Amino acid sequence: MRRAIAGWKMPRWAPLAAVALALGLAWVNFLTTARWAAMPGALHGARKPYYLAALVAATALTILTRRQVGRPVRIGRAAAWTTLAAGAVVLVTSLLSRLPLSTWHQIPFKDDWTPLFQHAVTGTALLRRGVVVGWNWWFLGGYPTSTDIAQNFAVLAFVPMTLFGEAVGYHVLHAVLFLAVPLFVWWDLKDDGREAALLAAGLAAFFASGYFGPLGSSGDTNSLVGVFCAGVALVGSRAARLGRRWGGPVLLLGLTLGLYTHTAFFVYAVILLALEAAYFRDRRAAWRLAAAVLFAVVAALPVHWESLRYREYVSFNNTVYDPHAPVDWGLVGRTIYYNVEILVLPNRWFNDYRSLANVWLPALIVAALAAPRSRAGYYATGAVLAQALLRVNTSEAGAVFDRLQHMLPLLTAPALAGFVLNFAGTRRLACALVAVMALYVQTSLAPIRHVPDLRAFDRPLMDRIAASDGNMVLVEISPHRDMDRDPRRRSPTTPFDVHFEGLLPRLAGQRFYSQMIDGWVWNVFRGQVVGAGTFEGLPIAETPVEAFAAEMRRWGVRHLFVWTDSARDYLSHSGRFVERWRGGLWSHFELPDGDGASAVAASGAARLTNLDLLGADVDLAGVRAGDAVVVRANYYPAWRAYRGTREVALYADHGQLAFHAPESGSYTIRLEYPRYRGLCALALIALLAGAVTMDFLRTGATRRLA
Repeated sequence: MRRAIAGWKMPRWAPLAAVALALGLAWVNFLTTARWAAMPGALHGARKPYYLAALVAATALTILTRRQVGRPVRIGRAAAWTTLAAGAVVLVTSLLSRLPLSTWHQIPFKDDWTPLFQHAVTGTALLRRGVVVGWNWWFLGGYPTSTDIAQNFAVLAFVPMTLFGEAVGYHVLHAVLFLAVPLFVWWDLKDDGREAALLAAGLAAFFASGYFGPLGSSGDTNSLVGVFCAGVALVGSRAARLGRRWGGPVLLLGLTLGLYTHTAFFVYAVILLALEAAYFRDRRAAWRLAAAVLFAVVAALPVHWESLRYREYVSFNNTVYDPHAPVDWGLVGRTIYYNVEILVLPNRWFNDYRSLANVWLPALIVAALAAPRSRAGYYATGAVLAQALLRVNTSEAGAVFDRLQHMLPLLTAPALAGFVLNFAGTRRLACALVAVMALYVQTSLAPIRHVPDLRAFDRPLMDRIAASDGNMVLVEISPHRDMDRDPRRRSPTTPFDVHFEGLLPRLAGQRFYSQMIDGWVWNVFRGQVVGAGTFEGLPIAETPVEAFAAEMRRWGVRHLFVWTDSARDYLSHSGRFVERWRGGLWSHFELPDGDGASAVAASGAARLTNLDLLGADVDLAGVRAGDAVVVRANYYPAWRAYRGTREVALYADHGQLAFHAPESGSYTIRLEYPRYRGLCALALIALLAGAVTMDFLRTGATRRLA
């Protein structure tokens, strides 16, 4: 069996069949998607005549030169340089159109751009204090920032945001991220010939401009950070296989950054690097990967230690409300079926980089099976594997497989460049195929909205929120995602194009019964929001009024701001809440009998003050020793409390942080969040030891030892 597989050769007709099938899919896709003509970058938009001309030319040349298809061809340096130059122009133009230089000093204010900006600001503030994680007092009743899985890329943002300021530095980082993909591709392939490297980098620039389409509109640039980290790891691994001393440490750095910023892309990088070792049958690469993973995991303990130690407070699936609910296997099966079915429905493919991989999947398969083994073949195999893994993208798996789609520009560009050079047969057909591929992927030139501050969004609303008192202010979140836990229902989609909630504490420093991100968060406090007419994952109308009012009193909420009719009607007819104002879609309600306290004591008074990412004070006045004091914040076992130098025991009181007054009188209890200095030192040691080990395991060193 092994000999049969080893002796298998791809049929000579396979490349021609792949080109013919891909062009057939391209024609069906083009002819059946005119309904999207009004969307930015659509095939039937401004690019239609150019794409149509390229498609006609490629089809005609395939027919005319069918006997030559399957043979290698030199496209010529002029054509390769032209592709690279054109791709660079498109990519840079898209970057400066979507993010004009004149806006870089302001806050990006669209979809997930805004919460990710605030996450980066928070994470950078922690790094300046020599720590990685802390406590976000201002949302969800307080939660550990270690559960902002995949949302915080402050490790990468720290340098530009420190050098250039928060807003400018954030944009500088994104400029680097958007431009990195073609650079990674060129660096990886430059040892395989200049023509291949230039052509692949040019296609990568065209494909990466697709990031400014749906990804640029949604603002999910945390995925772009993940692509960057995975790209660093891939480039480092290639260099290590070539015996370059810096390759192993760069591989380790990429994996470590992936764990610090977006864990899913660490997983993708490990899968692709394991594939690399298997594809090239390189045992040294496998050992090097195993060592790099080990050291990267140790180096990432400062950010993930809490999630490992206090697992009961973490939810690793943010696509369903209750990850522990029984799995609906019928729904899982139908989802996988639909994911497979979409591959044969080109009329439903919009021209993004994911659809590009669908159209050219036959070519990717041929490139993956071709001999001899090459970097282009490896990337083609990776792209085919990515397509397979995307078929099992279900809500039960969380977002583990969903974000893999954003790796496709990095994977498909070298793969398709290799296919063209190895099988196009003639230079004319090669140029036509490159044109079809380059002109396909959507981009957008519409500027992303920016604001100087949150009041520019809705000044009357923000002024009322800023003037609201109480421990917390409830602001109904505005999600695009479904907030109803019942899979047979769906919550309404927000009419706003931005998740602005993360900027609310900048108004007047209040805490909010709300959250920063779209959809469910990664901690167990996810139910403590009103969003799109739901509460605790169910329509708010299903919550008894007394239970909801009690929840508001428990958290010291006096003022509520809602935008959905269902939430407004619920509060209006409750008999407990009074409407104070209405402006546009928003209504302001008040709970008249809410105490608004930030902490309560059985005797005397208590108040939560001096909130900080790493601590806070509880000011006590006239309390009796032994009496209970409840802080209106979520209990979390990492917290420590002190009266002077003496530690005060903490416990959970119905989920809130509590302690017994250690003495009578008026004084202050200091709450301290752990700095994890020891873990930070261990992380540095792991990186240094890992770099030494990577050097030991590099190809040249291994050969000398042998």
